[in-house]
Amino acid sequence: MSRTCPDCQNTYDDEILHCPEDGRGLSDIPAVDDLIGRTVGSYRVEKLLGKGGMGCVYMGVHPGIGSRVAIKFLHPQFSHDEKIVDRFFNEARAVNVIGHDNILKILDLNVTDDNRHYFVMEFLHGRPLQALLRNNVAVPLDVAGPILLQVCDALEAAHKRGIVHRDLKPDNVYLITMKGKKNFVKVVDFGIARVTDDAGISTGKTQTGMVMGTPAYMSPEQGSGASNKIDGRSDVYSLGVMMFQLATGRLPFPGSNFGEVLIGHLQVPPPQPRSLNPQIPEAYEAVILKSMQKKQEDRYASMKELKHAIEACMDQLRISKDLPHTDDTDTDTQLHPVDVRPPSYPGARTPGRVTGPGSKNRISNPNARPGGPRLAARPAGAMARTSQPPTRFTPVPRQPGRAPLFASIGVLAAVAVGVGAFVVLRRSDAPPLPAPVRAQAEIVRTEETPVFLSVVSEPLDADVIATWKDGEKRGAAPLSLEVPRNAKVHFEFRKSGFIDYAMDVIADQPQTVQAVLKAVPRAPQPVAAEEQRQPEKKRKKDRAPKEPDGVVDVLGDLK
Repeated sequence: MSRTCPDCQNTYDDEILHCPEDGRGLSDIPAVDDLIGRTVGSYRVEKLLGKGGMGCVYMGVHPGIGSRVAIKFLHPQFSHDEKIVDRFFNEARAVNVIGHDNILKILDLNVTDDNRHYFVMEFLHGRPLQALLRNNVAVPLDVAGPILLQVCDALEAAHKRGIVHRDLKPDNVYLITMKGKKNFVKVVDFGIARVTDDAGISTGKTQTGMVMGTPAYMSPEQGSGASNKIDGRSDVYSLGVMMFQLATGRLPFPGSNFGEVLIGHLQVPPPQPRSLNPQIPEAYEAVILKSMQKKQEDRYASMKELKHAIEACMDQLRISKDLPHTDDTDTDTQLHPVDVRPPSYPGARTPGRVTGPGSKNRISNPNARPGGPRLAARPAGAMARTSQPPTRFTPVPRQPGRAPLFASIGVLAAVAVGVGAFVVLRRSDAPPLPAPVRAQAEIVRTEETPVFLSVVSEPLDADVIATWKDGEKRGAAPLSLEVPRNAKVHFEFRKSGFIDYAMDVIADQPQTVQAVLKAVPRAPQPVAAEEQRQPEKKRKKDRAPKEPDGVVDVLGDLK
């Protein structure tokens, strides 16, 4: 028996009544999902594919022709928040503007009569690119190359439309079979894409200083919160990180927390890929490292340039750009649970600002069992785990010759009951610990879990003094620090030539602390005292251009 948190989807033993992560009651899970069996648009909602912080995804079936789609619903508690609704529909708007074969198609979006916001997506059969990175094994260029070229094509089309993905990672690149060939790319999840109008002005709500994306693949400008500097080269950087991971089997900046990973992206040069995998061609290593330059102007200027560089490497090594043909041995495909993929290490997407209980960038509780996509809500009294699909139970036929075995099991059970009764009688004077008390203890331990803060400054290398009750840390930005949860942290930033800056932060969740320092204004140049004493006409005359030899200024002499 187990319980699942409706927000974070972690699964706990039955005696835990409250989620240690967010305090939600684990008994609040509805026995029946009111969306199952409901007709939404032209489709009947068949089953739940998965649930995230902002919404949940269901499989829909057209009752007449049997075609399947994925339907993403916004959680009801967010339906009256205009900013969240706008961000939810942002994915549909962005994808509709691009219209590229290598990008997941959005078919429809609408609001139900009871104010449930949703959009309909194509239903994919396949696997995420992350599936090729199992066991930290490098993927050769003859396999990765054709995939990367398709990603470049998709994002080049997006960038031409003024759309930057901002969350490019292996989990958001899906590989399907198309026209008898495998590894056809579908780029998914434009939920935090930056959409600009024809004048290049962002139509999104992201503010400067807000950090959005997945830490392991985040560009330096994203990690520093400089959202006004994010452009197509930010996606080039993220794809460079993916290329590094595919070529070496590991991430360039692994870390145990967001702060460590962020410091790597901001100021640590990546390892030489060939030092981790000597089989990488030198020309391809150069392409990877150029894509991951800290400064935007040092990277490839566009996805088109990056694609040409990859193609040149493949041509030099005589690697085909064609997709491989599928065959009967390809049994690794599965139904696509849209937006319910396990996060790539080291963590889930950083939400920028807290928009709801499920959007917190938490440090996972070590006692929690992550819950996978749930295909159906658990009926009341059901014993099956919700993270597993329902299966038909077939009774095992009774075999002869097992009577002595069952008799022995009965004797052992009787002995166990007797011992248990003896222990209960011996401890009858001690009151039992009620389940809610144990749940409260779990929550207390969670509240004691430290929080990681990442500190950045603009310009970089500002001196930082962070103080909180019973603690202090000094250093140069960017830096990361660990503080008690819910502690009030006071920051002071100093840099020569800039005005000192101070701020307070409540460490209720992992977050990025950013300070933008203003330069000290220059004092006006003093006018010489002797010049000040000169009459105004004299100063004007001195500043007037000199006349050439032989020319007389008659008007000047008459004044």
